Amino acid sequence: MMKKLLFTFAMIFATLGLFAQSVWQSVDERLVTGEKSSRVSHPATYLLYALNLDALKIQLAAAPSRLQTLESNVIVSFPTDQGDLQKFHIFEASVMHPQLAAQHPEIQSYVGKGIDDPTATMRFSVTPFGLHAMTFSGHGAYYIDSYTKDGKHSIVYSRQSLTTTNSFECNVVEPVDLVPNPSDAPQIQSNNSLFKTYRLAMACTIEYADFHVDEAGLGGGTLEQKKAAVLAAMVITMTRVNGIYERDFALTMELVANNEDVIFIESDNFDNFNTNNILLDQSQEVIDDIIGSANYDIGHTVSTGGGGVAQLQSPCSNSKARGITGLDAPVGDPYDVDYVSHEMGHQWGCSHTFNGDQGGCNGNRTASSAFEPGSGSTIMGYSGLCNSQNVQFFSDPYFHARSLIQGSNFINGGGNCGVVVPNGNTAPTADAGPNHTIPFGTAFVMRGVATDADGDALTYCWEQYDNEIATQPPVATSGGGPNFRTLMPSASPDRYFPKFSDVLAGNLTPTWEVVPNVARNMEFSLVVRDDGSPLGGQTQRATTNVVFANAGPFRVTSQSLLEAWPQNSAQTVTWDVAGTTANGINTALVTIKMSADGGATWPYVLAENTANDGSEAITAPDVISTNCRIMIEAVDNIFYAVNSRAFAVGYEVVTTCNTYTNNTPFALTDGSTAFNVKTIAVPAAGTISDVNITVNATHANIQNLNIAVIRPGGALTNIFNQSCPGSANMNVTFDAEGAPFACASPLAGNMITPTGSLAAMYGFNQQGNWQFGFRDLVAGDAGTINSFALEVCSESLAPLATTQFAFADFALYPNPNTGDFTIRFASSSNKPIAVGVHDMRGRVIYDQSFENNGVFVQDIRLNRAQSGIYLVSVQQGDQKTVKRIVVE
Repeated sequence: MMKKLLFTFAMIFATLGLFAQSVWQSVDERLVTGEKSSRVSHPATYLLYALNLDALKIQLAAAPSRLQTLESNVIVSFPTDQGDLQKFHIFEASVMHPQLAAQHPEIQSYVGKGIDDPTATMRFSVTPFGLHAMTFSGHGAYYIDSYTKDGKHSIVYSRQSLTTTNSFECNVVEPVDLVPNPSDAPQIQSNNSLFKTYRLAMACTIEYADFHVDEAGLGGGTLEQKKAAVLAAMVITMTRVNGIYERDFALTMELVANNEDVIFIESDNFDNFNTNNILLDQSQEVIDDIIGSANYDIGHTVSTGGGGVAQLQSPCSNSKARGITGLDAPVGDPYDVDYVSHEMGHQWGCSHTFNGDQGGCNGNRTASSAFEPGSGSTIMGYSGLCNSQNVQFFSDPYFHARSLIQGSNFINGGGNCGVVVPNGNTAPTADAGPNHTIPFGTAFVMRGVATDADGDALTYCWEQYDNEIATQPPVATSGGGPNFRTLMPSASPDRYFPKFSDVLAGNLTPTWEVVPNVARNMEFSLVVRDDGSPLGGQTQRATTNVVFANAGPFRVTSQSLLEAWPQNSAQTVTWDVAGTTANGINTALVTIKMSADGGATWPYVLAENTANDGSEAITAPDVISTNCRIMIEAVDNIFYAVNSRAFAVGYEVVTTCNTYTNNTPFALTDGSTAFNVKTIAVPAAGTISDVNITVNATHANIQNLNIAVIRPGGALTNIFNQSCPGSANMNVTFDAEGAPFACASPLAGNMITPTGSLAAMYGFNQQGNWQFGFRDLVAGDAGTINSFALEVCSESLAPLATTQFAFADFALYPNPNTGDFTIRFASSSNKPIAVGVHDMRGRVIYDQSFENNGVFVQDIRLNRAQSGIYLVSVQQGDQKTVKRIVVE
């Protein structure tokens, strides 16, 4: 019996695995033949899948209602924008009144709670238009849409891949019949473990209906079929909209039982465009007349007319249907997230959050809520509508901290007419840390702390919280207003300002994350989200202040050129203290760390809690890498600095110099402003460490001459420019490290400094065409360039072959080899022997341990090793040898 049960369970799990694979199959776009669904947004990168929608529906049929249970054993896999399948616990979560839902079993909505990614929540619908899903987590947001009208193919893409937008304008009407809950009143969050349901009446113009009827191919259908198609479109939109509101405000909007009565197919009492707020007024009148004011809590009318408008704080009032959204193609994430969510955001009390004033931002900014730089990027921003001030083209699916405050205050005040139930989700705690004073012009990191009694996975969103009107895009000299954009909630409680990748690249002023170079104050908000329940999220907020002192910037001054350290060698790290031990910063100690993987991780602590005095003697770690970086962190503060370029450990710097000569004389054009241009090609790549240029010229008055050079990819550098009046002829080498320039007749000598800076070329790639320009600017004295030469020196890294406590009779042979070689030595220890092989980028391509048998003889085979140089390390206890091999 037991064997039969085990076999049965094995078959069930095997079937489930095959079931998941049979639902989704990656597909080449060239094989998709169905008619494509209409789209407003077009992602630059995406994935396509063949979807077995019938199989998916079978899986979803067993999903429990989230109103009945907070636990689900129904597990369904969905593709991500990264190309993998992730599992979710699935709950039925209708956006329609039960009576309306019963009339349309073909229209379903669900919520999924992430298993592989516990921070992920998916809100999705399955309708005659196919599958439409939105997922947000601590790792970003991505969407799944029907790619073809038959629902058999889906497109998966990230929010960041969208690159175009439609024109849209939003207007806001202030409340007229409701005493507003002040937006800066006690800052209530959605943290009371309650879930609120509001009755939504969503009306549409016949133009909106026509669009979706045509999309469904029901031009010849019955009235009921057409209404059902339009209702399905509304459900797709509201499923996504509710996903955002459920997470950020713990509220959902449910279409009323008779919502089809305000879906107009053949005629309506609406103007499709909102000229002089006509449609806004009609929305209130029509919905009240048909649905009845007592039978809904919030109303909204959708159209294909351009733009939207809504009355602030209108739900639960006599103006609760004063909200409209129109777009010529009312489908997809831009319509659902950027526009419908935005206009409903106004109805729930949220103001515009952008600080920009160009394009669509002009005239629509709300000064008291202008917390986001430029167009902003959250729902109440104006992404893609503000010309040169666009932070991005589309809104990210979350509300700014300002919006959370405004919306929560209204929802828990004048907008509290919804039905409330416990959601089984305890609000997290949030701690943004103490206030700090840091140097200007210096990178910093905000670190938050949060806990959750339920043990739910949390996400964190750090946002600058300053609303003074300021120059946009931000500038480093701005004394107020937002300098830093908000980013999608993250699974990490830490945020680097600016992004750490920009800091590593030496850029502290990327367009929308600008570190100030002046003394000023900034406030920062930390919003912690707990979306662990299918009945909505809980949020908590904390704030802290950062003062940029009139001192700085704090920076690493060493390891700024190509540099290599032997392992375990004594080295020095230096930095500019820049007044950080005083000026209110008062940082007495720093910690120095090293990364061997370009800044991805920092496992090597070179000095801990050492004096902040600008210099520290350290010992290089026992590591082999060409991609090392230094970080110096303030102790008990939030600022830090990294060195300006990668350096190497376990290598040496090798300098190679080559001279390229043009010995073909040519006459200069007498009295011409045009250069005689000659080219020297440097064939090999290398990092420039020195440049010397030799010119041999015959001319009666070299004051007439101008000689210049342009390195590959660089700008013009003058090396001689109309100097030395009365001097004749030259045969000289120009060198940045040469003797001071002095005129003579003839101008001759080994090395003199040029007019411009050849040293400015150091650090760039030497490979390519070097252009030399020669001109004689004054007529009357003809001249000739007899020859000229370019000497360019480049630096490269070569691995060090090291021996530490050498093994007796050590041999490695053959070398060179084809990837197969033998290691032999006499061991005096019984400890295991570790053999590792690294390529020149520090990547491990072989790592194996062997038992010791006295005399160690081991054949090593590097499978499919490419030709090149490799480092072989052999270690037994404290004994270690590193040898260089060549694979041919």
